[in-house]
Amino acid sequence: MNNLFGRAATACLLSIATVAITAAGELDPRLAPLAPYVDRTFTAHMGPPGNVAATVDVQRWETILGGKAVRITHSMNGGDYGGESLIMWDVATESIRYWYVTTADFHTVGTMSAAGDSLVTLEEVVGNAGGITRVEGVWRRTTDGLSVTSRMEAADQWQPRRVQAYVETPDAVPTFR
Repeated sequence: MNNLFGRAATACLLSIATVAITAAGELDPRLAPLAPYVDRTFTAHMGPPGNVAATVDVQRWETILGGKAVRITHSMNGGDYGGESLIMWDVATESIRYWYVTTADFHTVGTMSAAGDSLVTLEEVVGNAGGITRVEGVWRRTTDGLSVTSRMEAADQWQPRRVQAYVETPDAVPTFR
């Protein structure tokens, strides 16, 4: 009898473990708009015209916490600046929310929503970000990476939009000093 119970318990545990392992890599359905971005790395060369290599941004999107959240880790110029975003479904607001923590003297709290084939973000800046109080962005997957169109609010005035192209770079790694 003990042996039968032991085999049944083992079979049950193996079954549960298999379901947990299968589900671990799956993204929470409420985060589905992020699916085209997750588990990928992207790089942008953002310097001024004639010297685009002057500023390099590497960002890695990854599924974490068994698919309940997404983390974006990014660094600029090998760690001169960087940060991490944690993105999750917020039950209280019934929306995708994120928190971006930086190596500078500020962090942001934002929301993310799907708009067609794009992600739309709006974040409030907390701390000293050179007078910037809000940032709005539109993220869109492209054939070779992604495109980000953003604008920033400072002194109650929205600054002109900036468009940045990122190329998928599987071997790139965000680094910090």
